[in-house]
Amino acid sequence: PLKDDPKYSKYFKMLKMGLPMGAVQNAMQRDGLDPSIIELDPEKSVASQLKGDEDVEDSGPPLKDDPKYSKYFKMLKMGLPMGAVKNALQRDGLDPSMMDLDPEKSITSQLNKEEDIIDNGPPLKDDPQYSKYFKMLKMGLPMGAVQNAMQRDGLDPSIMDLDPEKSMEYQKAMANRKVKKKKTQVKEPKKPKVRRKKIYWSPIEESKIDDNSIWSMIKGSFDFESMKIDQDEFESLFTDTSDPKAKKKVAADKPAASKQKKSVQVIDAKRGMNGGIILARLKIEFSALADMVNNMDSGKLDDTQLKALREFLPTKEEKTAIDQYVKNASSTEESKQAAINDFCACEKYMLAMMKVEMADEKFQCMLFKYQFDHKLNELMNGVTTLINACEEVQKSVRLRKLMAMILMLGNQIN
Repeated sequence: PLKDDPKYSKYFKMLKMGLPMGAVQNAMQRDGLDPSIIELDPEKSVASQLKGDEDVEDSGPPLKDDPKYSKYFKMLKMGLPMGAVKNALQRDGLDPSMMDLDPEKSITSQLNKEEDIIDNGPPLKDDPQYSKYFKMLKMGLPMGAVQNAMQRDGLDPSIMDLDPEKSMEYQKAMANRKVKKKKTQVKEPKKPKVRRKKIYWSPIEESKIDDNSIWSMIKGSFDFESMKIDQDEFESLFTDTSDPKAKKKVAADKPAASKQKKSVQVIDAKRGMNGGIILARLKIEFSALADMVNNMDSGKLDDTQLKALREFLPTKEEKTAIDQYVKNASSTEESKQAAINDFCACEKYMLAMMKVEMADEKFQCMLFKYQFDHKLNELMNGVTTLINACEEVQKSVRLRKLMAMILMLGNQIN
């Protein structure tokens, strides 16, 4: 059966997994296969369905009664315009050109009226012109090296992608027939891909719906299948018809100057990225930050931001790497500035902080100053509790009586 054919089985599995017909046909076309094969009967062999004699009996059901397409012919019968029916086919991932075929004949009889091509030539791997290249492959040479050898010898390297078990003439004839078939097929003008405007909601499992909820009330009292939808109005309201390729083209046509210049990475990439995120939130010039630290003025920075800035102070190794890079690129003042401009945000911050003496200690002082009142309050709460406890002990009459009894008993025992 076609569905078990090693060449096509994976595409039927894709259909079984729920992928739309159009996506599967695209995958076949990408792999160099005829996408119309997927329209054939999966229970019969491909050879039996591709035989094209005119006298072959049309044993399949008429197209109008085919389970896959019958509902679209019913839509035509109900008076819907051909354009709307073809839109429905396209929406369901089917080929809209099927509606142009004869509804009284089966789909297989109309798609496969072609004469068989008999392969009488030698297999490609035994062809004197190409056999040595297949031997090179057999010896373990990579495909790229073999194709380079063919190109060097003035041959088409794509020959190596053909089936080595079939003759060159047979495969050329089959390719020409496919091209001819594509030319003779009348194709509808391509419409922009339909993209739905998403509604973002959280689905609820049916088992979790309460009996007295509105969804339970709707479930039995409303027939969704009887609801008629104006397809044209639906598409105008809920589909995005803009061409994404046009947007990409506009973006590609923008001048190269608008693209962000790639920065030099002297420090660790992950550390540079994390530092860049922190610094982007502050929106303060690095030279201004350096002055603030130098003067131990925290300004509007809180203790969390001060800790984060302290974490990205340059280490000894990072100082050496940044200093070395700037020195190597500093033949002139302009080249030095250009080298600094190539740094990422975190490296520019580190370079600014390298000019601040005892930056780490100053950050510690700023943090201590910022946290002093809070820590003092924490300590004072504990000290106050201790003082109150001492006063309670001193003033407690019950404690005095207890201590007197202990003293008396102790003396009596002794």
